[in-house]
Amino acid sequence: MDSSSDSENMLLLEYPKLEIPPGMKVFPTEVIIQPKRIKRPSKMSAVTLETSRSSMHRLIQGDALEEEEEIESEERSYSSGEESDEVNEEDNEWDTDLEIEDERSSYDATGKNIYLEACRELDVVPTSFFIRHMTQPELAMKHHGLSPQGAKAIAIPLVTNTTVLTLDLEDNWLGPEGAGYIADMLKENCYISDLNLANNRIGSEGLGAICEMLKFNMNIRKINLSGNDLRDKDAEILAKTILENNMINDLDLSHNELGEVAGEILGPAIGENEIIETLDLSWNHLRRKGAEAICEGVKVNARLKRFNMSWNGLGNEGAVAMADALRHNSMLLELDISSNRITPEGAVMLGKGLDPNETLKVLRVGKNPLNTLGAFALLNSINNERSLLVELDLTDILVDKEFDNLHKDMLESRELRVIHGGLIGNYVIKGPQKKLTGPDGIVLNSEDGEIFDSRALDEFLRTDPMAILKKHIEKNNLRMVDFFNQFDKDKNYKITLEEFKKGVTQANVGLSDEQIDVLIKRLDCGEKDGMVDYSELVLGTFRLTQETRKLKKQSISARSTGRVNSR
Repeated sequence: MDSSSDSENMLLLEYPKLEIPPGMKVFPTEVIIQPKRIKRPSKMSAVTLETSRSSMHRLIQGDALEEEEEIESEERSYSSGEESDEVNEEDNEWDTDLEIEDERSSYDATGKNIYLEACRELDVVPTSFFIRHMTQPELAMKHHGLSPQGAKAIAIPLVTNTTVLTLDLEDNWLGPEGAGYIADMLKENCYISDLNLANNRIGSEGLGAICEMLKFNMNIRKINLSGNDLRDKDAEILAKTILENNMINDLDLSHNELGEVAGEILGPAIGENEIIETLDLSWNHLRRKGAEAICEGVKVNARLKRFNMSWNGLGNEGAVAMADALRHNSMLLELDISSNRITPEGAVMLGKGLDPNETLKVLRVGKNPLNTLGAFALLNSINNERSLLVELDLTDILVDKEFDNLHKDMLESRELRVIHGGLIGNYVIKGPQKKLTGPDGIVLNSEDGEIFDSRALDEFLRTDPMAILKKHIEKNNLRMVDFFNQFDKDKNYKITLEEFKKGVTQANVGLSDEQIDVLIKRLDCGEKDGMVDYSELVLGTFRLTQETRKLKKQSISARSTGRVNSR
């Protein structure tokens, strides 16, 4: 058989269904084997967060890698002759229109294609801002109106994102559902360390998802959950997270509705936490026992450096508890208790805690009804060598000349920035008081448009030790600070009880020994330290004013000038 017949028989054996037309000559060297078409990877299907975490990871990355390996394996098989006949090197160099170009799809490291595919599947309009910034370390998407579905769309590519370190989704109406999607993403993502979900109304359900995520995520250091409708019922899970999580050092729970019950639950957890350095509980409903429990937690905490409890309801009781915390805490650097209904009496108590403190550098107590007395008490409490305070914020609180003079004296030896509401002068109204009598001849007094029987008030002012002392000071044209400085040889606004008693006796104030003892007992309030400082004396005059007003109110006998005759 000639070579033509041999070639024809070989081709029929190889391809039995192939028919050779009569008279057609077949040359072996001209037989071109059509390469087997290699399966190329199709577009990646959209990934949904409903799948398990392992399958989600596989769908996004694993399938693509498996298909690439399959392609490489088939190409190796084809080049080694496992699926075709042996071809000469010269044949490989032939350029024919039968060859298939090798088109490889590049790996999408940014996640842009995944995001766009997810948006198509979820019927969500893609956010161009996200696409432009998804490869930057900080992704700030405040006020973008994402909604739960939008949050789901961005969560999908963020599962494998390795560039975003700060994720800010404040005010996006995520709700509980959107918070759940973000939480699921963060169970896989191990790069994001700063998370802001403020003002998203995630509620109890969303908080539960976030706290569950924090059991697995060991990378988040800072988290903002302010303005999310968190209430007393959420305190248990918050306290558990504060106790168990060993990574978060900055926690913001401000602008929620955490009340007295929540405070009693969170307080012990704060005390035992050893990681959190910055805690914000401002703009909540913490008061009474809840506020005191929080202060007790701060007292024993050994890590907290910055604490914001402004715009709550501490009151004077809370001020006393905070004073105790400041007396024992040696780590706190900044404290904000602005707008907490603290009166001058509370300020004096707070000052007693500030006095021995050696670490606090910034104190904010503005927008409290302290008036000039409370402001001076606080400034005087840090007038010592121990205090490291460099900023005292008394926003919207007026101060007097004594305060201003003390501040100037302190500036000679230390740096201290004071913010206050303005400086007022000391005014004295002089002139004869108009006497009025009632129908039965009883002498009446008129003040602020009100007419009252002054007999009870006169008796009080005649016998009360503080009233007698104040009258003596006014009679001798002195100020309270001038009277106190007569005994304060060290000029530190503090004297012993013995020095005070001796000074009052020598000044011929007109007080008996029994009255002096009553006055000392009244002034040495709070911790009973055996000392009288100027702020306590000022507080005594403040209480005298309150008592005087109370007696006037109780003894009003007439409200119409027609019921009395002036003489």
